[in-house]
Amino acid sequence: MPAVLDNGNITWYAVAESDQVFAQLSEELTSFIGPSYSAFVTESPVDYRKSTQAKALASRFGRRVLSFEANCPEDQLQIKKALTLYRNLLVSRPAITTRTRRPFGQIRSDFDRALLAGNELGAKGFLEELKSTGRVDAGQQKCLEVRLHSGLGQFEVMARNEHLIKSVAELSLPSQTLIDVVSALYETHIRPIESDSDIGSIVEVFKKRLIKPFGGALFRDRKGIRNPSVLKAFLLWELCRDVPNLRKARLIFDDYASKSDGWGLVKDWLAQLGVKPQLPTKLNSTPDYSSLAQQAIVDEDYESLYEYSLKLLPDIKGYKFLLRSVSELASFKKTGEVLKLVDEASSEVSENFEPKDLERIEILKRFDVTETKYDHRNGWVWWAESILKGLPLADAKAALVKEVSHWSIDDYTGDPAKCDRLAQLIVGADDNASRVFRESFPEMVAFFVEQPVKPQRTFTPLYSNLVKMLVFCGTLSADELEISSLLALTLLSSGPTVDEYSECLRDMSEILTANRTVMHLDWALNFAELLALHPAQDSGSLRISFFVDVISLVSSAYHRVSSFQRDILEQLANDYGCSDLIERLPGADSEEGNSAEIKNGSFDGFIGIYTLTEGAGHRAKYLLESSYPNARVEVNSDHEATDRLTNLAKKADVFIFAWKSSKHQAFFCVKNARSSKSLIMPIGKGSASIVRSASQCIETM
Repeated sequence: MPAVLDNGNITWYAVAESDQVFAQLSEELTSFIGPSYSAFVTESPVDYRKSTQAKALASRFGRRVLSFEANCPEDQLQIKKALTLYRNLLVSRPAITTRTRRPFGQIRSDFDRALLAGNELGAKGFLEELKSTGRVDAGQQKCLEVRLHSGLGQFEVMARNEHLIKSVAELSLPSQTLIDVVSALYETHIRPIESDSDIGSIVEVFKKRLIKPFGGALFRDRKGIRNPSVLKAFLLWELCRDVPNLRKARLIFDDYASKSDGWGLVKDWLAQLGVKPQLPTKLNSTPDYSSLAQQAIVDEDYESLYEYSLKLLPDIKGYKFLLRSVSELASFKKTGEVLKLVDEASSEVSENFEPKDLERIEILKRFDVTETKYDHRNGWVWWAESILKGLPLADAKAALVKEVSHWSIDDYTGDPAKCDRLAQLIVGADDNASRVFRESFPEMVAFFVEQPVKPQRTFTPLYSNLVKMLVFCGTLSADELEISSLLALTLLSSGPTVDEYSECLRDMSEILTANRTVMHLDWALNFAELLALHPAQDSGSLRISFFVDVISLVSSAYHRVSSFQRDILEQLANDYGCSDLIERLPGADSEEGNSAEIKNGSFDGFIGIYTLTEGAGHRAKYLLESSYPNARVEVNSDHEATDRLTNLAKKADVFIFAWKSSKHQAFFCVKNARSSKSLIMPIGKGSASIVRSASQCIETM
């Protein structure tokens, strides 16, 4: 991009989206332009304070910006020609062949892991990689965008994006997408008023915020989903209808776990529906179930289709409608019942099945592979037992995707025996079964770790096994390391026994040993810091041992450790009572390191930090104030969207939102208050991630 100065000279700017592309761009520009026509040096990135253009580019691309000028005015024409040639070659460069592409399933797994780790930039990169495979159509791309927002906790952002929701509302949505959309709408518009308003006011808001902009398209088919927010939204939909379907309302109530929050509210709403309306029938005549079934297909009401189809048996229409309904309902229980009815059907019926019916039967039989009795309240145990009985990987993944939305977290929170049983099945798995469990790791973390409002004591054995899955993987990605911290800290917050605590810290030490590189030092420092903030179930020796391993890592590459990391290390040494270990580290002048790294130490702006991990927030405040003595730093840890938080987000020149330790309700408040200003969201929630993110932003200002 050329910038023409008042004297006619031109400064060109080159930018890249990633470090890999930036390195490639630097090499190619050197080949085409420097040093023949310019004093172009790739090792010297642009000075961000040189011009307003450089500053603007830096705010978008960070340090991945280069600039160059002609050696003399006559060389400007030569540079233009060289850039034109370079551009033409880039355009004609052949695309990367498909044999270098990664498997689609691996990319999707990395996408899910990035969401669990809170890595927004990484998740967006994996989303683009999924699109580039050519296996994702326009509708599926929209569903993945919905998953991106939901996985990052951006419920209110998605709920207020009418264009995105309208673009998917008319599609036949996967269960997960329906959960993401309806939950976001419910949590944004209804949850804040559900306990304070009368039912009439709630219904009016529901009509205004959900029905008026999106119609009833989202509420055609619940697909057996048992997510509490979805169940309540579908019940409100029935309350809004002129003629509510009381059979559907009763099914919603039956599927709502009695141990779940809001059960009493749902019971009260059900009572508002009054007397069950009669089916449209003629006086003293049998209902026309065939017509009702046809209308249910038009309405995409497959639960009703299933009920009407049973009434039509032994007519062949009943069998055909049943096959259609269970193909859409994704219910293993109903699938087994229908396959049994088909096997017992007369030869006259079976001989008149059409090719489409036979194809549906074969597809349904693929999932009828276990003798284990299926019950959605026992879903995870049933699934794990099926795997140990030989359910293939592909079928196991398909079964999990198909059924997991029918399982409620509340069926497990108060049932330690069920959780222990699932943990034993995972631990006792052979190599093939273990591979299936590892492939399903994101779904297990999303269900047992991300979904509950707070850590559950009954889930502690499952938390421990999920950590072990990562231990067995050996070398981990940055996202997987963040997930390991999430799992370990969730376990520590659940009130573990001494044995559970000790086993967890030994596993985390193994992960640190397997990923011993200075590149992961921020992660190690974050976890050591958060360990110091949690009570030790043992004498404290295991967490000190972990910290000693961190010091050992630093000692092996002290010259590559930043000044911020050294400061954090020194503070942690004080917390752990082993300051003498820091004094033994190799001699690297800390003050010299600080002066070399902090290029904008005179920064006098306002830095805002939002985190619910208050200890990490205050440590980050101390470190930033030490490095930028002219700056003002304020930490906010409000649990809700308060005026104080809104004002901080508005006024801060640099705002750090440590979202993995935050409440979702705070995000939209902050996002809206920042307007066009940048919002920095570090992956980790420790002070190392917060300070690094803040300093990188400041150095580009």
